[in-house]
Amino acid sequence: MNFKQVEAFRAVMLSGSMTAAAEALHTSQPNISRLIAQLERLNGFSLFERIGSRLVPTDEGTAFFNEVDRAFIGLRNLEHSARHIRQLGTGRIRIGAVPSLSLSVLPRAIQRFREGHEQVAISLHTSDSTTVARWVASQFCDFGLVSFIGEETPGVRARLIGDLPAVCIFPKGHRLAALERVGIDDLAGEEFVSLAHDDGTRRRIDRLFLQHGDRRKLSLEAPYAAIICAMVGTGLGVSIVSPLVAQGYLHAGIEVRPFAADFSFTSYLLYADHRPQNNLGSRFATLLQAMFLEERMQGGAAETAG
Repeated sequence: MNFKQVEAFRAVMLSGSMTAAAEALHTSQPNISRLIAQLERLNGFSLFERIGSRLVPTDEGTAFFNEVDRAFIGLRNLEHSARHIRQLGTGRIRIGAVPSLSLSVLPRAIQRFREGHEQVAISLHTSDSTTVARWVASQFCDFGLVSFIGEETPGVRARLIGDLPAVCIFPKGHRLAALERVGIDDLAGEEFVSLAHDDGTRRRIDRLFLQHGDRRKLSLEAPYAAIICAMVGTGLGVSIVSPLVAQGYLHAGIEVRPFAADFSFTSYLLYADHRPQNNLGSRFATLLQAMFLEERMQGGAAETAG
Protein backbone atom coordinates (compact mmCIF):
# COMPACT_ATOMS: atom_id res chain seq x y z
CA MET A 1 0.00 0.00 0.00
CA ASN A 2 1.39 3.38 -0.96
CA PHE A 3 0.33 6.99 -0.57
CA LYS A 4 -0.82 7.42 -4.18
CA GLN A 5 -3.25 4.51 -3.85
CA VAL A 6 -4.70 5.85 -0.60
CA GLU A 7 -4.86 9.39 -2.00
CA ALA A 8 -6.77 8.15 -5.07
CA PHE A 9 -9.24 6.23 -2.87
CA ARG A 10 -9.87 9.25 -0.67
CA ALA A 11 -10.38 11.51 -3.71
CA VAL A 12 -13.00 9.10 -5.12
CA MET A 13 -14.80 8.95 -1.77
CA LEU A 14 -14.91 12.74 -1.50
CA SER A 15 -15.86 13.46 -5.12
CA GLY A 16 -18.19 10.49 -5.78
CA SER A 17 -16.61 9.51 -9.10
CA MET A 18 -13.31 8.42 -10.57
CA THR A 19 -13.50 11.12 -13.24
CA ALA A 20 -13.85 13.91 -10.67
CA ALA A 21 -11.10 12.34 -8.56
CA ALA A 22 -8.80 12.29 -11.60
CA GLU A 23 -9.45 16.00 -12.20
CA ALA A 24 -8.79 16.83 -8.55
CA LEU A 25 -5.49 14.96 -8.59
CA HIS A 26 -4.48 16.17 -12.08
CA THR A 27 -4.24 12.68 -13.51
CA SER A 28 -6.27 10.41 -15.80
CA GLN A 29 -9.39 8.39 -14.97
CA PRO A 30 -7.72 5.09 -16.03
CA ASN A 31 -4.87 5.80 -13.62
CA ILE A 32 -7.34 6.30 -10.76
CA SER A 33 -9.07 3.02 -11.68
CA ARG A 34 -5.72 1.24 -11.70
CA LEU A 35 -4.75 2.61 -8.28
CA ILE A 36 -8.11 1.64 -6.75
CA ALA A 37 -7.81 -1.91 -8.19
CA GLN A 38 -4.29 -2.25 -6.71
CA LEU A 39 -5.55 -1.08 -3.30
CA GLU A 40 -8.46 -3.55 -3.38
CA ARG A 41 -6.09 -6.43 -4.14
CA LEU A 42 -3.78 -5.40 -1.29
CA ASN A 43 -6.67 -5.03 1.18
CA GLY A 44 -8.45 -8.20 0.12
CA PHE A 45 -11.90 -6.58 -0.20
CA SER A 46 -13.84 -4.38 -2.60
CA LEU A 47 -13.96 -0.67 -1.90
CA PHE A 48 -16.74 0.29 -4.34
CA GLU A 49 -19.58 -1.24 -6.25
CA ARG A 50 -21.55 0.15 -9.17
CA ILE A 51 -25.30 0.62 -8.80
CA GLY A 52 -26.51 1.79 -12.17
CA SER A 53 -24.29 4.70 -13.14
CA ARG A 54 -23.33 5.51 -9.55
CA LEU A 55 -20.17 4.41 -7.76
CA VAL A 56 -21.12 3.46 -4.19
CA PRO A 57 -18.66 2.54 -1.42
CA THR A 58 -19.04 -0.88 0.15
CA ASP A 59 -19.39 -1.23 3.92
CA GLU A 60 -15.73 -2.24 4.02
CA GLY A 61 -14.84 0.76 1.86
CA THR A 62 -16.68 3.12 4.21
CA ALA A 63 -14.96 1.65 7.26
CA PHE A 64 -11.58 1.91 5.51
CA PHE A 65 -12.30 5.54 4.55
CA ASN A 66 -12.90 6.46 8.19
CA GLU A 67 -9.40 5.22 9.02
CA VAL A 68 -7.91 6.97 5.99
CA ASP A 69 -9.57 10.27 6.90
CA ARG A 70 -8.21 10.11 10.42
CA ALA A 71 -4.75 9.54 8.96
CA PHE A 72 -5.15 12.55 6.65
CA ILE A 73 -6.20 14.71 9.58
CA GLY A 74 -2.95 13.64 11.22
CA LEU A 75 -1.06 14.58 8.06
CA ARG A 76 -2.67 18.02 8.07
CA ASN A 77 -1.59 18.43 11.67
CA LEU A 78 1.93 17.46 10.64
CA GLU A 79 1.83 20.04 7.84
CA HIS A 80 0.72 22.67 10.35
CA SER A 81 3.50 21.66 12.72
CA ALA A 82 6.08 21.81 9.93
CA ARG A 83 4.84 25.27 8.91
CA HIS A 84 5.01 26.41 12.54
CA ILE A 85 8.58 25.11 12.88
CA ARG A 86 9.52 26.72 9.57
CA GLN A 87 8.18 30.07 10.74
CA LEU A 88 9.11 29.99 14.43
CA GLY A 89 11.82 27.35 14.74
CA THR A 90 11.66 25.40 17.98
CA GLY A 91 9.90 28.27 19.74
CA ARG A 92 12.82 29.09 22.05
CA ILE A 93 15.92 31.27 21.77
CA ARG A 94 18.77 31.09 24.26
CA ILE A 95 21.04 34.11 24.09
CA GLY A 96 24.40 34.57 25.76
CA ALA A 97 25.71 38.13 26.01
CA VAL A 98 28.20 40.36 27.78
CA PRO A 99 26.68 42.75 30.37
CA SER A 100 27.16 45.90 28.27
CA LEU A 101 24.82 44.45 25.63
CA SER A 102 22.49 42.64 28.05
CA LEU A 103 21.82 45.95 29.79
CA SER A 104 21.52 48.13 26.69
CA VAL A 105 20.52 46.96 23.22
CA LEU A 106 19.22 43.48 24.04
CA PRO A 107 16.15 44.47 26.09
CA ARG A 108 15.09 46.78 23.27
CA ALA A 109 15.81 44.09 20.67
CA ILE A 110 13.79 41.50 22.59
CA GLN A 111 10.89 43.94 22.91
CA ARG A 112 10.91 44.60 19.16
CA PHE A 113 11.29 40.90 18.32
CA ARG A 114 8.37 39.87 20.54
CA GLU A 115 6.03 42.19 18.62
CA GLY A 116 5.93 39.60 15.84
CA HIS A 117 6.86 36.49 17.84
CA GLU A 118 4.73 36.57 20.98
CA GLN A 119 4.85 32.80 21.47
CA VAL A 120 8.64 32.54 21.41
CA ALA A 121 10.34 31.88 24.74
CA ILE A 122 13.58 33.85 25.16
CA SER A 123 16.18 33.25 27.86
CA LEU A 124 19.10 35.63 28.34
CA HIS A 125 22.35 34.58 30.02
CA THR A 126 25.07 37.10 30.88
CA SER A 127 28.79 36.74 31.47
CA ASP A 128 32.15 37.84 30.03
CA SER A 129 33.10 37.30 26.38
CA THR A 130 35.13 34.14 27.06
CA THR A 131 32.33 32.45 28.97
CA VAL A 132 29.73 33.44 26.37
CA ALA A 133 31.92 31.91 23.65
CA ARG A 134 32.11 28.70 25.69
CA TRP A 135 28.31 28.64 26.09
CA VAL A 136 27.86 28.96 22.34
CA ALA A 137 30.48 26.30 21.55
CA SER A 138 28.74 23.84 23.89
CA GLN A 139 25.33 24.80 22.39
CA PHE A 140 24.05 25.88 25.79
CA CYS A 141 23.14 29.10 23.95
CA ASP A 142 21.89 29.37 20.37
CA PHE A 143 24.13 32.35 19.75
CA GLY A 144 26.18 34.87 21.68
CA LEU A 145 26.97 38.57 21.70
CA VAL A 146 30.44 39.58 22.81
CA SER A 147 32.58 42.71 22.84
CA PHE A 148 35.79 41.13 21.64
CA ILE A 149 37.10 37.83 20.30
CA GLY A 150 39.94 36.15 22.13
CA GLU A 151 42.91 34.70 20.32
CA GLU A 152 41.45 31.24 20.69
CA THR A 153 37.71 30.71 20.47
CA PRO A 154 37.39 27.04 19.45
CA GLY A 155 34.03 25.73 18.33
CA VAL A 156 32.55 29.11 17.35
CA ARG A 157 32.48 31.38 14.33
CA ALA A 158 32.09 35.12 14.68
CA ARG A 159 30.48 37.90 12.67
CA LEU A 160 31.01 41.60 13.35
CA ILE A 161 27.58 43.23 13.75
CA GLY A 162 28.45 46.45 15.54
CA ASP A 163 31.32 48.93 15.38
CA LEU A 164 30.26 52.09 17.22
CA PRO A 165 32.54 55.07 17.92
CA ALA A 166 33.15 55.58 21.64
CA VAL A 167 31.63 58.43 23.62
CA CYS A 168 32.91 60.25 26.67
CA ILE A 169 30.57 60.52 29.64
CA PHE A 170 30.83 62.97 32.54
CA PRO A 171 28.55 64.40 35.26
CA LYS A 172 26.13 67.19 34.41
CA GLY A 173 27.73 70.59 34.86
CA HIS A 174 31.26 69.26 34.28
CA ARG A 175 33.79 71.48 32.48
CA LEU A 176 33.83 69.00 29.56
CA ALA A 177 30.28 70.04 28.72
CA ALA A 178 31.76 73.13 27.02
CA LEU A 179 33.42 70.91 24.40
CA GLU A 180 31.76 69.54 21.25
CA ARG A 181 34.18 66.59 21.20
CA VAL A 182 36.39 65.25 23.99
CA GLY A 183 39.95 64.22 23.19
CA ILE A 184 42.52 62.20 25.12
CA ASP A 185 44.34 65.31 26.39
CA ASP A 186 41.07 66.76 27.67
CA LEU A 187 40.90 63.92 30.21
CA ALA A 188 44.29 64.65 31.76
CA GLY A 189 43.99 64.85 35.54
CA GLU A 190 40.41 63.56 35.54
CA GLU A 191 39.24 60.78 37.84
CA PHE A 192 38.56 58.03 35.30
CA VAL A 193 36.17 55.18 36.13
CA SER A 194 37.52 52.02 34.46
CA LEU A 195 36.33 48.53 33.79
CA ALA A 196 37.98 45.69 35.72
CA HIS A 197 41.67 44.97 35.01
CA ASP A 198 40.98 41.62 33.32
CA ASP A 199 38.38 43.07 30.94
CA GLY A 200 39.39 43.02 27.25
CA THR A 201 37.86 46.43 26.54
CA ARG A 202 39.67 47.92 29.56
CA ARG A 203 42.98 46.71 28.14
CA ARG A 204 42.19 48.32 24.76
CA ILE A 205 41.35 51.66 26.39
CA ASP A 206 44.48 51.60 28.56
CA ARG A 207 46.70 50.88 25.53
CA LEU A 208 45.19 53.86 23.71
CA PHE A 209 45.88 56.26 26.58
CA LEU A 210 49.39 54.89 27.16
CA GLN A 211 50.25 55.70 23.55
CA HIS A 212 49.59 59.35 24.40
CA GLY A 213 51.22 59.45 27.85
CA ASP A 214 48.40 58.45 30.15
CA ARG A 215 47.57 61.26 32.61
CA ARG A 216 44.27 60.01 33.96
CA LYS A 217 43.65 59.36 37.64
CA LEU A 218 42.90 55.66 37.96
CA SER A 219 41.47 54.66 41.33
CA LEU A 220 37.92 53.58 40.49
CA GLU A 221 36.87 50.36 38.79
CA ALA A 222 33.54 48.67 38.06
CA PRO A 223 32.70 45.35 36.38
CA TYR A 224 30.05 46.69 34.00
CA ALA A 225 29.72 49.79 31.83
CA ALA A 226 26.21 50.28 33.22
CA ILE A 227 27.63 50.64 36.73
CA ILE A 228 30.26 53.04 35.39
CA CYS A 229 27.47 55.24 33.99
CA ALA A 230 25.74 55.26 37.37
CA MET A 231 29.00 56.13 39.15
CA VAL A 232 29.73 58.96 36.71
CA GLY A 233 26.21 60.26 37.22
CA THR A 234 26.89 60.68 40.94
CA GLY A 235 29.96 62.80 40.18
CA LEU A 236 32.64 60.20 40.88
CA GLY A 237 34.50 60.74 37.61
CA VAL A 238 34.44 60.45 33.83
CA SER A 239 34.77 57.52 31.46
CA ILE A 240 34.69 56.17 27.91
CA VAL A 241 31.78 53.86 27.07
CA SER A 242 29.75 52.52 24.18
CA PRO A 243 26.98 54.87 23.01
CA LEU A 244 24.59 51.93 23.37
CA VAL A 245 25.17 51.90 27.12
CA ALA A 246 25.31 55.67 27.55
CA GLN A 247 21.94 56.07 25.83
CA GLY A 248 20.21 54.12 28.57
CA TYR A 249 21.65 56.28 31.38
CA LEU A 250 21.03 59.82 30.19
CA HIS A 251 18.46 60.07 32.98
CA ALA A 252 21.13 59.23 35.58
CA GLY A 253 22.87 62.61 35.61
CA ILE A 254 25.41 62.06 32.82
CA GLU A 255 26.25 64.07 29.74
CA VAL A 256 27.68 62.59 26.56
CA ARG A 257 30.10 63.86 23.94
CA PRO A 258 31.78 62.11 20.98
CA PHE A 259 35.26 60.82 21.84
CA ALA A 260 37.75 62.40 19.43
CA ALA A 261 40.20 59.49 19.44
CA ASP A 262 39.94 56.58 17.01
CA PHE A 263 38.31 54.06 19.32
CA SER A 264 35.23 51.94 18.66
CA PHE A 265 33.20 49.47 20.67
CA THR A 266 32.83 46.32 18.64
CA SER A 267 30.11 43.71 18.99
CA TYR A 268 30.36 40.21 17.56
CA LEU A 269 27.69 37.62 16.97
CA LEU A 270 28.90 34.11 17.80
CA TYR A 271 27.50 30.89 16.35
CA ALA A 272 28.40 27.30 17.12
CA ASP A 273 30.75 25.98 14.46
CA HIS A 274 29.40 23.28 12.11
CA ARG A 275 25.83 23.86 13.27
CA PRO A 276 23.19 25.50 11.05
CA GLN A 277 21.48 28.51 12.59
CA ASN A 278 17.75 28.05 13.20
CA ASN A 279 15.21 30.42 11.66
CA LEU A 280 14.43 32.21 14.90
CA GLY A 281 18.08 32.82 15.68
CA SER A 282 18.70 34.14 12.18
CA ARG A 283 15.76 36.55 12.43
CA PHE A 284 16.87 37.82 15.81
CA ALA A 285 20.43 38.29 14.55
CA THR A 286 19.15 40.25 11.54
CA LEU A 287 17.14 42.48 13.86
CA LEU A 288 20.18 43.10 16.05
CA GLN A 289 22.32 44.05 13.09
CA ALA A 290 19.65 46.51 11.93
CA MET A 291 19.51 48.08 15.40
CA PHE A 292 23.29 48.52 15.50
CA LEU A 293 23.12 50.18 12.08
CA GLU A 294 20.35 52.50 13.32
CA GLU A 295 22.46 53.42 16.33
CA ARG A 296 25.47 54.22 14.18
CA MET A 297 23.39 56.35 11.81
CA GLN A 298 21.76 58.22 14.70
CA GLY A 299 25.17 58.85 16.25
CA GLY A 300 26.49 60.18 12.97
CA ALA A 301 23.48 62.44 12.53
CA ALA A 302 23.82 63.79 16.07
CA GLU A 303 27.51 64.49 15.57
CA THR A 304 26.81 66.30 12.30
CA ALA A 305 24.08 68.36 13.94
CA GLY A 306 26.41 69.22 16.80
